[in-house]
Amino acid sequence: MMNNGDSNLLSRVIFRTVQPTDVSRCYQIESASYPEDEAASKSTLQYRQHHAAPFFRCAFLVGDDNGNTSGRTSASSIISYQGRSSFNPSMTLCGNIIGFVCSTRCKSLTADAMKAHDATGKILAIHSVVVDERYRNLGVASAMLQDYVSSMERLNTRGGLKVKMEKVVLLAKKNLLAFYVRNGFMAMGVSPVVHGKEQWFELERNFAPAEDSDVKTYQCYIVDSFADVENQGTGNPAGVVVLNNPPGLTFSNNGDTDIDGSLDEIEDTENVESKVLDRGVKWMSLVAKEFNQSETAFIWPLPRIQTVLNGGAYPQQNNTESPAYAIRYYTRSGTEVDLCGHATLAAAFCVFRPKKIDPKQTVSFFAKNDELHAELLVSSANSLPADPTSVSDKASRISMSFPWKHLTPLPADKHNGVLRMMSQAFFCATVFLFGRDQSLAYFTQHVVHIGITDGNEDLLIELTEEAFDSLHGVKVDYGELSTSEVYSRGVIICCCASLQPSSIDFRSRFFGPKVGIDEDPVTGSSFCSLGPYFGNKLGKSVVIGRQESERGGLVECILKQEEGRVSIIGTAVMTVSGQLSIRM
Repeated sequence: MMNNGDSNLLSRVIFRTVQPTDVSRCYQIESASYPEDEAASKSTLQYRQHHAAPFFRCAFLVGDDNGNTSGRTSASSIISYQGRSSFNPSMTLCGNIIGFVCSTRCKSLTADAMKAHDATGKILAIHSVVVDERYRNLGVASAMLQDYVSSMERLNTRGGLKVKMEKVVLLAKKNLLAFYVRNGFMAMGVSPVVHGKEQWFELERNFAPAEDSDVKTYQCYIVDSFADVENQGTGNPAGVVVLNNPPGLTFSNNGDTDIDGSLDEIEDTENVESKVLDRGVKWMSLVAKEFNQSETAFIWPLPRIQTVLNGGAYPQQNNTESPAYAIRYYTRSGTEVDLCGHATLAAAFCVFRPKKIDPKQTVSFFAKNDELHAELLVSSANSLPADPTSVSDKASRISMSFPWKHLTPLPADKHNGVLRMMSQAFFCATVFLFGRDQSLAYFTQHVVHIGITDGNEDLLIELTEEAFDSLHGVKVDYGELSTSEVYSRGVIICCCASLQPSSIDFRSRFFGPKVGIDEDPVTGSSFCSLGPYFGNKLGKSVVIGRQESERGGLVECILKQEEGRVSIIGTAVMTVSGQLSIRM
């Protein structure tokens, strides 16, 4: 059984293909681990790395503290961590190689056939599974072998190999048979191959037939974010697709990854990154169109390892157990957007849902330009109405930290233009109630405040509650709302909630015709300005708002003015879960 020390060691081990500059270190391990008549020569390892690079992988210990810290690896290599691949061209990891697995392809398991690499061979013959003596009996060999087999299966099914491999084979001494059987190999009997002085046994493991694994499935969900759990069909629905690896990793025809070679071969990491992501971008766009939700989030895990960043979006992780995920957002039209609050809440729910975890668990998401944090909350006396169990399989209450958005009063000389816009956009309502001539006067009388958020992003218009209610259920001219040059993203109309239950402090609606959203069901980011505005107006540090679209939803805001942050809290409710089988 693995102890805590072993687990901590493995948490710092990543796996990648061996590069030309790694061969000397691999030879050190090889020559120190095998008898002279069994160990491969340095020239043999160089041959295997040059001719069979995709089949030569190593275990790399990040931050090796055993006197060998001269090794470095770059994320211009695809690395895998605990069975998951990741890539970041600006990430450099310091450490050392502590083990490797080396193979070549052949057509038969004979001594002569195994001397050379035959790219058309259907047998993958492992020559070495070796770990530095200092790291043996710590679970490294099993983890390394499992990663190796997974990588070879992925290469065989999605790697563009001209000739697929049928099985992976190896020769082992009697004392290691149990180890390989535990790791999925089948003992076939004594081998006729003579290598050194001792007897060898053959073991093999079949690859899955290509026709059984052509289409990979991905876990997917639809989640209602900021839902009112007292009423079904509320909140803002978002699609979520959970991936094991970055989408769109491609392979060349010889089986090697397009971005996985020696450091000397890669000079322009930005071009490399775009090459890797191109297929993934197209795939995510296609899937988002299929989901047909306002936004669909795609997430994949990032390794919890110490890194040195050079401007990349990947995290420098600490030793906590908080998971980190990359996240990307696509609209129903297949267009990528930089950030989406309700889709982030939905993604956090999907991360928390399958885990048996304690409340207060957190997760970090790394979007294109932002680092976002979400926290699973316990129930409290001040929580949203009818708060579900925090760790429910179907609904969870989650907090997200967002920047505080300041609201600046709109200059008086621009008020008339805003009032005319409102009069025209909601003309059907006001002319029916008060006649054409009184429409503008009505809004002038019932507007309490007009403000603009940072960067002229959103226009906030506070109305009296009477006026707010009068606009419900009427047709809106969204074209008129988009004519104003005062704002760039959306129009928020809101009011104090004197007529609502005591738990609700304010009510709002959000219109975004300029960004392709007529009326948003629930807009988490709008509460970054609504929360501070009504918190200041009501003298509260915690306020709860109801967005009153056709679906509607509840959002709690905890105001942290000194930190310049707003905790946006909402309930996520899963409505659909299943398997996505669109080929990448």
